[in-house]
Amino acid sequence: MKRLLRHSFLALATAWLATACNEHTVYHSFQTISSKGWGKSDTLFFQVSVNDSLHPYRLTTEVRNLNNYAYKDLYLFVSHNFADSTVWKTDTIAFVLADEEGRWQGNGTGYLYQSGVPFCTVQPAHPGNYTIKVSQGMKDETLTGIHDVGVRVEK
Repeated sequence: MKRLLRHSFLALATAWLATACNEHTVYHSFQTISSKGWGKSDTLFFQVSVNDSLHPYRLTTEVRNLNNYAYKDLYLFVSHNFADSTVWKTDTIAFVLADEEGRWQGNGTGYLYQSGVPFCTVQPAHPGNYTIKVSQGMKDETLTGIHDVGVRVEK
């Protein structure tokens, strides 16, 4: 079991390093969800500093789910203020985490899997600090089986 956990961790770390070292990535961060679960009112905040408003940015949401996650999908509400720092745009993001037979679709093995969904391309109005907010959109008041939620911003 210890060997399996070590290999799972190494596979996940390798996948993370391969994607995190992209020269176009200007922001990439994960927040760990409490082992007690992710409540409907628990919003995650990601603060993104943008120095260049001449280029569009691709926003991607990422999740790491445990193999005991109860559903094959995950819905997230993601809001950002990139177009105008005073106006919030909200999208509903649908992750397909498992196929019809229950096989996990993300990268990883063993107990932890990572998936990502690009959800929009934005061009900031000006350089500055922007915020991305993420909350879970499932029917459960407290959602269990989600380990981390992340955001990636790329030029």
